[in-house]
Amino acid sequence: MSIEELCTHLTELHSKSLLSDNDTFLFDCDGVLWNFPQIFTGAIELLNYLTAEGKRLFFVTNNSTKTQDDYAKRFNDIGYNAKPEQIICTAWLTAQYLKSIKFAGKCYVVGMQSMKHELEREGITICGGIGADPLPPDANAVNTNKLEFDKDVDCVISALDLHISYIKILKAATYLNRPNVLFLATNDDASLPQSDETVMPGAGSILSSIATASCRSPTILGKPHAPMFDAIRLAYPDVDPKRTVMIGDRVETDIAFGNRQGATTLLVFSGATSEKDLDTLKQQVEKHAIERDLLPNFCVKDVGQFLRFLESTRKSLP
Repeated sequence: MSIEELCTHLTELHSKSLLSDNDTFLFDCDGVLWNFPQIFTGAIELLNYLTAEGKRLFFVTNNSTKTQDDYAKRFNDIGYNAKPEQIICTAWLTAQYLKSIKFAGKCYVVGMQSMKHELEREGITICGGIGADPLPPDANAVNTNKLEFDKDVDCVISALDLHISYIKILKAATYLNRPNVLFLATNDDASLPQSDETVMPGAGSILSSIATASCRSPTILGKPHAPMFDAIRLAYPDVDPKRTVMIGDRVETDIAFGNRQGATTLLVFSGATSEKDLDTLKQQVEKHAIERDLLPNFCVKDVGQFLRFLESTRKSLP
């Protein structure tokens, strides 16, 4: 597909083709379905519409602070009957990745309780990193002689952690100083979606500190990297990327992820990437300044407009 054919503004005809030519729809959540607690107009109706049409839906999110069960409950509370196995979140993904490589050691996890829940559900042992681990308020230096390290740690996992501290970075980097310790990261998003001017550091900000201190590069599991799609294909081998649509609001994660896996990509302008941003990116691609996998096949105002196109198409059928 040429650059001129990318970033096509969705129409009723395109919507009809997306529906008829695809079996699986992957949705990002934040910025696509909601800016929680605000649920975007038409979001739940679209999910129910596609489900009624026999389509298979998955929700692919880099958010590691919630479990599959947490997300399923949220969906059910707002009107969509989601099953936990439809949720491809990075806490679950990390556990599945370790399970797939038959990991049998201990993990030091920089992350939230959701990481502990999903890992321990798969029988993976955690030895520290969850919860607060601060220095005393009057500390002027770190007494390393008083720090305890587990000699059997075989993996360090970096995720979003609202309790991040100097001590946690120190411990993670020290474990990673052992050459045989596996280094995993849920995702490398620099910041979190936010509706005001506040900058909320994301998991990538924490990861950068640990990677810099340890001089190690992690295996990154979440979008736009392949392990997230690999996990879907492992659980559902019949998912065909050529008959899959990825719907997202952020080009560097959602759209790049879908394009790299061979799916059809649809960008909504209700979140991180605006229409103006997309125009600028297209110019940069034409100048060979950035990779074209950041450009979506289609774009649309929001999921509500996509739903209206689909409903109009159905009404126009004989």
